[in-house]
Amino acid sequence: MKPVAVSGQRTRNRDRSAAAFRLLLVGSLGGSLAACGGAGGPSPTPLSSSPAAVSPPPQQAPAPTPPVNYDTAEYRRSTAAVQSGAISAWQAGATGSGVTIGFIDSGINASSPEFAGRIAAASRDVSGQGRSVQDVSGHGTSVAAVAAAGRNDNSILGVAFAATLAVFRADNGQCNDGCSYTDSAIAAGLDASVSAGARVVNISLGGSSASPTLRNSFNRTVNAGTVVVISAGNDGSAQPDPLPLAAVNTTGSANIIIVGSVDSSGAMSSFSNRAGPARDNFLVAVGEGVRSFDQAGQGFLYSGTSFAAPTVSGAVALLAQAFPNLTGTRIAEILFTSADDLGAPGTDAVFGRGRLNIAKAMAPIGQTSLAGTAVAVSPLPAGSLGSAMGNGLSTGSGLRSVPVTDAFERAYTVALGAKMRPAPAGRLAGRLESARLETTETSLADDGITGRLALRAVPFRVRTAADSFRDTDTPEAHLGFAQRGVDRLAAARNPLRETRLALRAGAGGLTFASGRLAGDVLPGAAPGGFVAEDGLSGEEGTGTAGRQLMMADLSRGRLTMAFGAESRRILLPSTLGLSNTARQDRLLLAAAWGQGPLQLAVQAADVQDMGALLGTRLDRSFGLLGGRTQTLGGAATLGSGGTSLRLAGTQGWVSPATSGAGLLRADGALRTQAWSATATLPMGPGLVSARVAQPLAVTAGGFRLANCTPVAAGVTAREQVLELGFDTALFGSPLSLAAYERRNAGNLPGVSDRGAAFTWRTAF
Repeated sequence: MKPVAVSGQRTRNRDRSAAAFRLLLVGSLGGSLAACGGAGGPSPTPLSSSPAAVSPPPQQAPAPTPPVNYDTAEYRRSTAAVQSGAISAWQAGATGSGVTIGFIDSGINASSPEFAGRIAAASRDVSGQGRSVQDVSGHGTSVAAVAAAGRNDNSILGVAFAATLAVFRADNGQCNDGCSYTDSAIAAGLDASVSAGARVVNISLGGSSASPTLRNSFNRTVNAGTVVVISAGNDGSAQPDPLPLAAVNTTGSANIIIVGSVDSSGAMSSFSNRAGPARDNFLVAVGEGVRSFDQAGQGFLYSGTSFAAPTVSGAVALLAQAFPNLTGTRIAEILFTSADDLGAPGTDAVFGRGRLNIAKAMAPIGQTSLAGTAVAVSPLPAGSLGSAMGNGLSTGSGLRSVPVTDAFERAYTVALGAKMRPAPAGRLAGRLESARLETTETSLADDGITGRLALRAVPFRVRTAADSFRDTDTPEAHLGFAQRGVDRLAAARNPLRETRLALRAGAGGLTFASGRLAGDVLPGAAPGGFVAEDGLSGEEGTGTAGRQLMMADLSRGRLTMAFGAESRRILLPSTLGLSNTARQDRLLLAAAWGQGPLQLAVQAADVQDMGALLGTRLDRSFGLLGGRTQTLGGAATLGSGGTSLRLAGTQGWVSPATSGAGLLRADGALRTQAWSATATLPMGPGLVSARVAQPLAVTAGGFRLANCTPVAAGVTAREQVLELGFDTALFGSPLSLAAYERRNAGNLPGVSDRGAAFTWRTAF
């Protein structure tokens, strides 16, 4: 049987101090510091009892504070764990617990507290010499520590620090000048690892060949689904040692991972063998200046592919715990696919598939899909919610933790509601903006036909006396007057904004209107306050941009009936890359009846939304196209002489329209509601009003995800508004005052909004 040599003889140099360690760590960016033995490699550098911490690479972004703080001094001393990004797996809950790693080496210090309680009972000497697994050379212990040293605030953290170690001592006992191993012992170690349930076997050994016995054992191991990780060797050759090449050539399996060494900057170590013909099965990991300890617990900086290999073995254990459904082949494919590309683009003859990156390996790879479906899910799809939905859709359980799978069928959860922005709670600014619209009306009559034309436009722009501006239509500059900016081009700068033309002949009438002037012509309509909307004729959070109304009405005695069609172009806030335009078409039917002090009204509407639903827009992956809303509302007003009481409310049934290929599916109708109660009373020179209201809100119903998970869309808190107002005249011009309080403003729980407002219009 042919002997198989350790990939580098490990020797010691105890002359280095802790201060020298810091210096050598910086020097390790440029080349080899210490070798775990091997052809011509330098010696390991011993560490003092209080070693300096290894700083994480500068490109690693600080991780969010996890429930368990893994970013400790022990972690920062752990070169392999830091450089490979293992902390991302730990923070996700993967520590190697429950996963067995097989080690075929010179044994282990079984009494070390670093491995306490985690050495498998199946561990034994497989060389045929009947010894214990106790390590006498230190190589096996130092390799095992890189993969699985325990978390105990001492020395280092292994990449998979909670993994179980199945240790199979295979050396022949002749370790004075580097341990030697026989093919039969290594083969026995592979078979014993499979029997012990190891998901991965680490072989930090090199050799000149592999016998049929060993080749057969490689085949049995990969057929069992176990991943075999083998160091590439330390000869600086253009291809790996014959032993790892034989493993790949014999099995032809992706379960074989050959590991070369790079320094902390990603440069190939001068001593490391390259990928060569094994490029498809080749990874690199940090193998220079790797901190570990020997069988006596003495810390060293090691260099050699022997110490790059256990970093990869630890990564396999982390993935095996995090995703128990993965086969060994899939785990290897994930590590190859997620590796950082180094050297020539793609797979190359030097770095093979690239550098191990555990953070990328743990993250979803390829297209993520809703679990159990083929519906694609982007990592954080965006959405902008209308005020009628508050934050219910974004915070409900249906979208808070959605199961998805990646291209490797690994299960994850995605908070699909995390980037859904609720609508701003403020409403006063919009009302004050509308108050800036100046209205003028004129009427005409001819042969029984009467007409009234109303025009409303933005008043002169507010400018200070020192403010100058340049009009786009003329080259000369103009200085505006204080507050009003009156000059000869004022009309050109204030285009017509809203119009209403009403024509009547006898009992019938026809109305054409645009903008807000279209909202107060339906029978039974009434204006809202500064903040509190009227429960029957509120704006419903859909805006008035591009609003056009055509309505026909007929009056018979005390009864007025009207039928109309309305179209709106809805302008929504620009956010998250979503379209800021939508469209709404409505068919309207209204009737009003009055007798003495009593006025009754009813309104019905059939609304088609396109591009948004109740002001809500979602990323196209959700498949929300719009919807149909049917509403029925009524109002009753009792009063005369300025004293009145009005009760108004609207109930709606919303049928969402979805694409059928997106994440969301309609699940029956959403229900909406709005109501108000308003009292007015003459007082002195004006009119006092008080209004209590709840604006439009989705009160029930929801969607279903494509996998049938229910998604609630109702608000989590209803807005409640109390507004007190006083309307009078000041210097012959209308003055309106208001004080208000909104609880759960914008249908957002806990949001409070209170204040006062006034408007006064005059002309000069």
